[in-house]
Amino acid sequence: MNRRNFLLASLAATLPTATFGKSSLAMGQLLITGFRGTKPGDPEVDKVRGYLETGACAGVILLRRNCTSPEQVTRLVSSFREAAGSFTPIVSIDQEGGRVARLDAGNGFFDWMSARDIVTSGMSDAEIRAYWAERAWQLKKVGINLNFAPVVDLDINPANPIIGKLGRSFGKNPARVAQLAELFIVAHRSAGVMTSLKHFPGHGSSTTDSHKETADVSGTWRLTELDPYATLIQGGLVDSVMNGHLLHSSYSDTPYQPTSMSWNSVKAIRDLVFAGPIITDDMQMAAVESIVPAAEAALAAVNAGNTFLIYSNYRKSDLIDTVVRIASSLTVNMDRMSSTDVATQIELARQFRSKLT
Repeated sequence: MNRRNFLLASLAATLPTATFGKSSLAMGQLLITGFRGTKPGDPEVDKVRGYLETGACAGVILLRRNCTSPEQVTRLVSSFREAAGSFTPIVSIDQEGGRVARLDAGNGFFDWMSARDIVTSGMSDAEIRAYWAERAWQLKKVGINLNFAPVVDLDINPANPIIGKLGRSFGKNPARVAQLAELFIVAHRSAGVMTSLKHFPGHGSSTTDSHKETADVSGTWRLTELDPYATLIQGGLVDSVMNGHLLHSSYSDTPYQPTSMSWNSVKAIRDLVFAGPIITDDMQMAAVESIVPAAEAALAAVNAGNTFLIYSNYRKSDLIDTVVRIASSLTVNMDRMSSTDVATQIELARQFRSKLT
């Protein structure tokens, strides 16, 4: 049996059987969408505005293609907020700095140093916090309310193609990683912008890039990779946690099931005494799509206990109605969900959005 068939058989055997009498709009409250376009009147922008107006999605993720200037982003985000009415939409972005930054001097924003460059900058902690606070305020001014950062992966494998080689880690020392992540979070909180720790349970030891293929960390992962999460959660500094698409012998429910789709991974986050939202990494990455169809992946991710699922539609072939189709497939498969658990996730999603500004 190949790994896709193995995983599908495993999912079918383990998914709970129950009834959940909610509509696809309720399922949409667990979904974050990407889109093409920069202004109202662009076809996909108007589609998303319609989704927000009807409650068919919880919010958006901005990519570089959506951002040309601070003034343009402000107008775009304002149109989304207007469409969403009284319930603030998630307006998210991956703005770590360095190689992972959608905003920089090229589109009229501040440049952001990478995590590695911050470490070697020679700045004091107070200077680092002030550096990030200035940039977080710029996010706030254009209407962004959730930054998918900081990365708290430990730099265990410097040859790692997606963390180490890109300078996305604050280093190998868990205490210092947590300390710098705290500065990042406090700076964002001062501006009223939420943050998200990533990529649980730890992508720093992988030898592959989960954007392009599966990433099995079972033989390279170290227990210390949980330390930054534990420290920051205990300090009350965590707004959300991003669940990575990793294969892990302890946190994957089956050998071929990514942690983002695994109850064991969500349980491990909850066991750290974190009660806030858990957000999957982009569900359209190869680490998911190469092993299981999108509808089954979404069902598994929701059943695992994730609060939000991201569909960035980053490829030209991705369709804007992805979240509508995913919500519809979840609705059709409600007899394979736990009604109590999903109701709790939808309420947690609502509570999180109520805190956004």
